[in-house]
Amino acid sequence: MAALFGLILRAAFVWEIDWVEYRNLLHAHSHLAMLGWVYMALFALCCYRFLPQSKYKSYSKLFWITQITVVGMMFSFPFQGYGAVSISFSTLHVLASYVFCYRIWKDQEIRHAAVKKLFYAALLFLILSTFGVWVLGPLAVSGGRSTALYQVAIQFYLHFQFHGWFTFAILALLLDTFLRKQWKINWQAFSWFFYLFIVSTVLSFGLVLFWAYGKTSYWWLNNLGIILQLIGLGLFLKLSQEGIRLQFKPYSLQEPLLFRFGLISWIAKIGIQSLVIFPETAAAATTIRPLMMGFIHLTVLGFVSAFLILFSTQLGFFKAGTFQYLMTFILFISGFVFTEILLFSQGLFYWMHWGQLPFYYELLFFSSALLPLSVFLYILQIKTPNKEKNLIRIEKIIYN
Repeated sequence: MAALFGLILRAAFVWEIDWVEYRNLLHAHSHLAMLGWVYMALFALCCYRFLPQSKYKSYSKLFWITQITVVGMMFSFPFQGYGAVSISFSTLHVLASYVFCYRIWKDQEIRHAAVKKLFYAALLFLILSTFGVWVLGPLAVSGGRSTALYQVAIQFYLHFQFHGWFTFAILALLLDTFLRKQWKINWQAFSWFFYLFIVSTVLSFGLVLFWAYGKTSYWWLNNLGIILQLIGLGLFLKLSQEGIRLQFKPYSLQEPLLFRFGLISWIAKIGIQSLVIFPETAAAATTIRPLMMGFIHLTVLGFVSAFLILFSTQLGFFKAGTFQYLMTFILFISGFVFTEILLFSQGLFYWMHWGQLPFYYELLFFSSALLPLSVFLYILQIKTPNKEKNLIRIEKIIYN
């Protein structure tokens, strides 16, 4: 549904669409992508990986309660935008996420300290991000929608969702996969990476503050965060080399490709973030819409979604190595790459005052159409084997 809403948003620039308000549909699209897709996928994967099997069933009710809040947002945002109904469902989702954080923090049985630190950091960033949501209500009531603080609160939520909760949860799942392959982690290198990434995630919020208030000190805070993040990335790539080799040796071609695609997207995400160390680039990154959209999709589709599909495939929910899986993978990658090229190229054209790319909106629409098509094909390939046999298969895959 998030992908289909996104396609309608693209179509609105090609044909006249007056049966839904663009901004309302945009809110629905973003909430479904973040809370319906990424959050629910991380919920399920973290339960599978970090909880004992005896606890799975007790989380089912919380899963479906959270799912109901997502469905509520899906039906309410397109028609009323931020209104009483959509805000109520959004609030319930936040409250459900608090219950999830509390319960899984208490129930988790993560065996390796490094994975536990990453996962705890992810949960803390999830809670921290919601502080921005709670500020929006009082600001809206007091007439502060047009203030810089209102925009800062929105960006606070998005920043610590993307760079905190999403990123650290993916890294926890990835590191857990490596460590189950009898890989020996360099604890000192990991500790440096972990704390550098924590600090850099906080400091890089300085870019938002610089955009909102224009103070040079915020820009320097962001620059320090960027430098620490680059060092942390280098440490992670160095310490995980052996884990990557052990993990993908026994698998089919698509899984290593999917991993590399996700890893390259993560490196590209950090590389693009690093470009804002230059004032001109920082100004462009915070004002030119195609560049902002390209960066968001790079994070959610390229980095996060690639790893979510990879982890789901490893757990046996998709069967890699088949022709259908390969074609779906190609469609997904093609849709992502084509739309990213168009978004960043158009952003560059706007930045250089070159005007608009020929047939930009038409090409963007047809490239975007590949994404919901690939999602639909992934849905058709979801395996639903006998529950007991599936759990045995998962145990064999994880502990091989």
